[in-house]
Amino acid sequence: MYNVMIVDDEPVIRFGLKASVDWKQEGLQLLGDFPNGEKALEAMDEQAVDLLITDIKMPIMDGITLMKETLKRYPNVKVVLVSSYNDFEYVREGLKHGAVDYVLKPTLEPEDFLQIIRKSVSLLKKERVIEEKLHLVNETKALQQRKRVEQQLKRMLLQGEKESIQSIWNSQQAMTVMYIQMIGSEVIVERKGKLYQSYLLDEIQESFYSDYKDGICIQLNNADIVVVVPAFPDAPQRLHRWLLAKTTIRFTIGHEEAPSIHDLQKSFTFCKEASKRRFYQSNEEIFAYTSSNKHVAKRLKGDQLKQFLIPYDKQKVMEFLQVHFVHRKEEMMEPDQLKDEACDILTQLFMGKIEDVALLLDKCSVLKKAETVEDLLEKLKQQIKDCEMVMAKQDEKPFADNELIEKALEYIHQHYTDEVTLQKVAAHIHISRNYFSILFKRYLHQNFIDYVIDLRIKKAKELLKNTSLKVYEVAGESGFGDVKYFSKLFKRTTGNSPGDYRLEHHK
Repeated sequence: MYNVMIVDDEPVIRFGLKASVDWKQEGLQLLGDFPNGEKALEAMDEQAVDLLITDIKMPIMDGITLMKETLKRYPNVKVVLVSSYNDFEYVREGLKHGAVDYVLKPTLEPEDFLQIIRKSVSLLKKERVIEEKLHLVNETKALQQRKRVEQQLKRMLLQGEKESIQSIWNSQQAMTVMYIQMIGSEVIVERKGKLYQSYLLDEIQESFYSDYKDGICIQLNNADIVVVVPAFPDAPQRLHRWLLAKTTIRFTIGHEEAPSIHDLQKSFTFCKEASKRRFYQSNEEIFAYTSSNKHVAKRLKGDQLKQFLIPYDKQKVMEFLQVHFVHRKEEMMEPDQLKDEACDILTQLFMGKIEDVALLLDKCSVLKKAETVEDLLEKLKQQIKDCEMVMAKQDEKPFADNELIEKALEYIHQHYTDEVTLQKVAAHIHISRNYFSILFKRYLHQNFIDYVIDLRIKKAKELLKNTSLKVYEVAGESGFGDVKYFSKLFKRTTGNSPGDYRLEHHK
């Protein structure tokens, strides 16, 4: 919709011009009619104009002056002049300054006037298309440039390569570096799969480049990103609010200011260190680096642990863990060290007692994913419980487990297009969620959610081959609630977009 103003000192002419066109039908909004140029300019302060229809000779401010003043403000405005026979010299001046056309008051015909209006609208539309294309080209070039800098900066931060990124920042410009970690990533992966987690970060990165005109956003892995922006007050808090507005997922932000480009790698290390503080301060999400972020406590190993764990007494072990983790929290032990210690505790308790060594390694990988000290303690207790369960069942005949898996697979194949979860399937076959997870991986050599995703992709392939359903309908029928995620996942899995796959395989 384009905005129109009519300016003429004769009320009858203004009325005639207004009445001779169905403005809305022509894609125009009539802002008003005015008796002179001065009044029209005042109205333009309130709302921009796209098409100006003005008489040439008027009191206070004539049409040519109005046209020139308007074009200073809005260079793309289209101007139609209204004149008398003896105004030709003024008309010629107006056309020279860019007027689209003119109409003569004595011979004003509605159809001729309408054609001039349509000519003006056509010009406006063509210019808007050109502007949009130029804007898109400029945006694309800018994004490509930022992507190049992104790769350079990533190599600088991770590998220490000193490539120049001064095309974005002056070498002495201060920058804020932020290390951002997804909270609850383990739950997301369990419910949706690793590719969904990656998809979420892709969406955040895309939105960042759209909303932040200055800055670089780097994906480090499936759960972490680094953002570097020109330093400004409360940059981490602003980014945190921006993330909350963009997604329901929450993030930890560790931040540090780099005085210049040459300090980026050091600041990256510092802000990554700062983000670890959430391990002990789970109620906070934004952490500035301080030099006190140093951990001096050392983990217990081998024989040091045995005195607390061997001979195995569950109550004694649980009491030890409860007290020990309180001390570790007070000492602010380096999180990775404490996770390694938890793995040592588990292996000291069950190495040689559980036949499946790979199972113990899987259990340790679960401990490594703990996000807080409380989470680590609960996970360690659960892994001990699971290992006890496995030990108790080692001597039982395997056919019972086979039957459970067969029953579970039957249920999965009936419900995989619904919101099927590990917990739902475990409840259906009447075993614990954790034990079902162990059994499933042991027998299928695949995580539960990856198995479900494979079934959904297979279903989508069949629908694309054998039906004319739209892509969003295929996504829904296959168990994917988000068509955009489905399209990205399908392409990553098959190498083709859903549309291309259909073209290649449609019967």
